[in-house]
Amino acid sequence: MPGKLKVRILAARDLPVMDRASDLADAFVEVRFGQDLEKTEVFRKSLNPEWNTDWFKFEVDDEELQDEPLQIRVLDYDTYSAHDTIGKVYIDLNSLLWKDGVSEISGWMPIFDTMHGIRGEINVMVRVELIEDANQFRQSSCGVHFFSSTRVPSCYAVQAIHGFVEELVVNNDPEYQWIDMIRTPRASNEARQRLFSKLSGELQRKIGLKVLEVEGNAVIGYWQCFDMEGESGVVVRGIGTAATLKKNTAVSPVKDPTKEETVAPDEPLDSHQSSASPQPPKQPPSPSKQTPSRLQLSDPDLSTVGLLASSGGSSGQAPKIIPPKILGPKIAMMEYPFFTIKTFPPNFLAKIGGAVTARSVKLLDRIHNPDEPETRDMWWSEIRTEIRSHAAAMGCNAVVGYKERTSIFDEICLLSATGTAAVVNVGLREAQSHQAILTASLERVELQKDPMATTPPLNDSLEGMTATEVSQCRLCHIPYNDAALPFPVTLATCLLCRKSKVPDVLFMTIEPPSELGYTGRGCCIQARICKTKKKAQGEINAAAISDALPFIEFELHRQLMNRLKVKGMNALFGMRVTVTVGENVLVGNAIATAVYITAMPPPTPLKITSKDTSESGERHLKELQQRFVDVTARNREIYDLASHPQINISLESESPTHGAIVDETNEPQLSSGHTETFVIELDDTEDRQNIADLFEPGLPQGFYSCSTDKLPGNVELAHHLQTVTMMRRQNLSDASTKNLNNTFSEMVQSLCFKLRSNTPCCLCRLSWDMFLTDDNIAYIWLTTSALRVKESETSPLAGSPEPEMMFPMEEVTDISKEG
Repeated sequence: MPGKLKVRILAARDLPVMDRASDLADAFVEVRFGQDLEKTEVFRKSLNPEWNTDWFKFEVDDEELQDEPLQIRVLDYDTYSAHDTIGKVYIDLNSLLWKDGVSEISGWMPIFDTMHGIRGEINVMVRVELIEDANQFRQSSCGVHFFSSTRVPSCYAVQAIHGFVEELVVNNDPEYQWIDMIRTPRASNEARQRLFSKLSGELQRKIGLKVLEVEGNAVIGYWQCFDMEGESGVVVRGIGTAATLKKNTAVSPVKDPTKEETVAPDEPLDSHQSSASPQPPKQPPSPSKQTPSRLQLSDPDLSTVGLLASSGGSSGQAPKIIPPKILGPKIAMMEYPFFTIKTFPPNFLAKIGGAVTARSVKLLDRIHNPDEPETRDMWWSEIRTEIRSHAAAMGCNAVVGYKERTSIFDEICLLSATGTAAVVNVGLREAQSHQAILTASLERVELQKDPMATTPPLNDSLEGMTATEVSQCRLCHIPYNDAALPFPVTLATCLLCRKSKVPDVLFMTIEPPSELGYTGRGCCIQARICKTKKKAQGEINAAAISDALPFIEFELHRQLMNRLKVKGMNALFGMRVTVTVGENVLVGNAIATAVYITAMPPPTPLKITSKDTSESGERHLKELQQRFVDVTARNREIYDLASHPQINISLESESPTHGAIVDETNEPQLSSGHTETFVIELDDTEDRQNIADLFEPGLPQGFYSCSTDKLPGNVELAHHLQTVTMMRRQNLSDASTKNLNNTFSEMVQSLCFKLRSNTPCCLCRLSWDMFLTDDNIAYIWLTTSALRVKESETSPLAGSPEPEMMFPMEEVTDISKEG
């Protein structure tokens, strides 16, 4: 559909001094869209110019509106030399192409220069006018909404979830072209910036076309990643969950972030019955009179909308909401039954199996056609097929909380995919028939699973229970048959229904479902490992990394399990495991939020063994075991777990004898592959370091942390303070897990020091990213959102004593107090 783009340049402020003689600037603006260019007049000798131009008009096609960014370039006029660049602004126009959304944006935008950073602000107005086009062969996807949030947006209701969508775009890297040898660093940076903006728009347009094919109107859980492959080019990947959303017209403009959101009773979700033919999606209603016609970028509330929204009910009873149906083919017939969102509507999840992971090492120099995406598509198809087979082995029909990542170093590309295997409700007919037909290969071969290994009925062993009791334990019931376990697992009877089987521990990548019952409050736990490797090239290097990956994965999960037991909890949510590749080092990092699920059994205490039979060795073992008991008991009080009677009974009955020496006949069978992760051997050097890490102090008093959107348990969040990003440059020449743990701990402690005047607060969505260079330099990023916690007299804040911190850092103040 053709369209018209209109731009007005109003003013600028706080520009840098460009003329040394007058300490002022002669600023003007270039407005570029595609190949069209417009200019303003020069505003002489001012650092706060005001142009107030008329509308600059560009007649363009809607496909170009999606692919091309609007470029606004601020320059300083020079009479006898080239004009000096002050900075640029890139505006993505996709948010103005929604049928019932805003068509105009205005406000102050930061002027960014790739060499000097932020250099003032510019006030612009942008308006888009589209003409309706019903051509079914068009190459644009205008009207498709993209949401990067891991849950359904708070102002929308789900009508249907269509499934997994993905796309991949490849282009040459401007920094590896011959012209980069003669152009300036600023020109090289701007060439990359333009390319990234254009590829991002092209990727969204292609994904939007796939969404329109399945009759959807939105992508939720959208994840976009740039893979810098050096001479092979730049790869832009995008994944998401296609859905049909309906806008809630009765949504109040201001919401209480401390209360969880529920679906309006007058807008129920679609019927639970499956349909033989796909139904056309319902178009969103026209905006009400209260809907603003402009999106003011300077509005501070826009940065915090939906941060604490939840799709579950806050009352004690489980909401009677029918889950959204899946249109099109049944989920068993989908090629990849993946869902990238982490928070789901009530009753959408039926059962949870556990975390599934797949990794693969590839060589970039083996790509025959670097400019074509076929080779990368084949790589990711192999990874997704492996993830799908892992979920099928656990008796699950879907993977939720799915995400893909890469780690690239020279010619090595490490592909990783993680998610949580689960059983989802897709309609009564399919749920009752249990036709577990899943594709098992790229050729779409159908395998009829063994009836004994199929998913148990959804209402198995739940007769006579209330809806609230069912919802609080149903999700953690095992989805596989306990007579044919897919892997070694310890099962127990559900502590709520006393009928179904539950595992002793659950690892998940999703957010804590509101339907489950929890005891106490959660906390953040982390694990890291730094493993050295020999310098090598080509297949030898790839083989060495492939051989080391299982050991890194096992060690990270073993550390998580040990920390989980010390905390006295039995489940992990929001788990994120990453492996970063360097020249002669591999770094594994894991972070998750530990909680106690009421229906699952309490964790067994950690066991310590030693071959030292001397008197001093036995005394040291006894002291260490007693210290573990004391720390676990203290953690139970800190996280409000001591009041749970079942935990006390279990710990008293299963407490090991202090100072017991395990002889060789009772040692874990390491050679048979059944290593017990809860056994720590004092004779092992790595385990001694892990023991020291288990006793390290937590956060200062008044601080909480979690890797999820909200801290599970009896903690109420008041309002959002700010989003924080920290970066640390660390030399890994002496690569060790101990040094790496110290660096991560110092970053968290320094952040707490900056936020000390805002206590009590919670560091939500805590995550780490790392990049390794050729000279063993690690760049570490910490990202989190600081939220204010409501103080309660019944649940006093507890934590470790505040350590002395002497950091020359500025203190962050609460903006809400100043107002």
